[in-house]
Amino acid sequence: MVRLYIQIASSTDPDWSPRRTATAEEVQASAKKILHPYLIEWERVEWYSVYPIGQGISDKYTIDHRVFLGGDACHTHSPKAGQGMNTAFLDALNLAWKIHAVEAGFADRAILTTYESERKDVAETLLSFDNKYAKLFSQRPPAAKEVQAASEQTNAQVEDNEFVKTFKESCEFTSGYGVAYKPNALNWSPAHAAKSSLINPQGSKLRTGRIMINADVTRVVDANVVHLEQEVPLNGSFRIYVFAGVPAVTSRALEDFALRLGNKRSFYSSYLRPDIDSVSHHEKHNPHSLFFTICTVFAAQRSQIEIARDVPSLLARYRDHIYADDRWDRRVPDARAAAHAKMGFDQERGGVVVVRPDGYVGIVTSLVEGSGTVDALNEYFGAFCTNKLGEKMAQL
Repeated sequence: MVRLYIQIASSTDPDWSPRRTATAEEVQASAKKILHPYLIEWERVEWYSVYPIGQGISDKYTIDHRVFLGGDACHTHSPKAGQGMNTAFLDALNLAWKIHAVEAGFADRAILTTYESERKDVAETLLSFDNKYAKLFSQRPPAAKEVQAASEQTNAQVEDNEFVKTFKESCEFTSGYGVAYKPNALNWSPAHAAKSSLINPQGSKLRTGRIMINADVTRVVDANVVHLEQEVPLNGSFRIYVFAGVPAVTSRALEDFALRLGNKRSFYSSYLRPDIDSVSHHEKHNPHSLFFTICTVFAAQRSQIEIARDVPSLLARYRDHIYADDRWDRRVPDARAAAHAKMGFDQERGGVVVVRPDGYVGIVTSLVEGSGTVDALNEYFGAFCTNKLGEKMAQL
């Protein structure tokens, strides 16, 4: 099955009308002219419609945070650049994990208010881009001699082409990497309730509310090279990426981090699985909690990492998520540990990244000895979780 978009009228035509209709036969005739001297024939037409290009957005994405809308129910635009379904999928993903977190008793209902503020902002950006992009598509197509002249242009002349400029300026957004959510309880900023001095360490290249920077690493248990950001499935879990630096330097900090995670008032231990004692040995993503998966990345060669020796037992339970940062990357050609360097972490001392279930960075902290790292994360999760976290028990 093949889908064709055929322009039957342009907004620059004097008789242009968004209500104009055309028969399937007329559209087929136009397609044949466009593809000439090549031939195209139809056995049958499964679906056909006339679509006037227009941009629209709903005033609200939710009614009392009980009824929610997404996708085409919220925003309409042209079929250019393949953004309709992409945006709708991300609407659904953004909403789904938040409803799951609330219904499972993990997060306060207040996080549902972030669905509209995050996704409507993205839709407004999309419509702004689409409005400009669709107009360029609808302009008069160039004549053959103009196309030939364009192919003979210098690079500088091509850069001056409005269509090329618009496409290049928008490619980050259309690829999905340009989405940037504004600060809220889930996306740390200086206005957030979490105030630890370890948050947002100097040199960090990660931006909260943005997709985590992609990086290749070597999985220790089987020596497979993997994309770190794709290792945890979309299962509703927050991903805790521990960039553990050089084992000889961070061993104490890593031990302290694992010890504090095990504290019953920590963000991690407050939400342990009720069936934790019967979880399968083969469970690799959520052996302790349905809301967290821990990934540990060492700035060392795989052959230098011994899980039993270098990884505290709590973190070692996630043996399928222990990695060696030993892959060369042309973006940081001089780095000894490319993934650490791309994130902006000290290659010896590392750091910690919390990534939301939908893949966006929530908070970044330093990895230090003592309780500071877990305390900072307790502050972050405490801003939207249902349990009281990190508070010291009163003593008589």
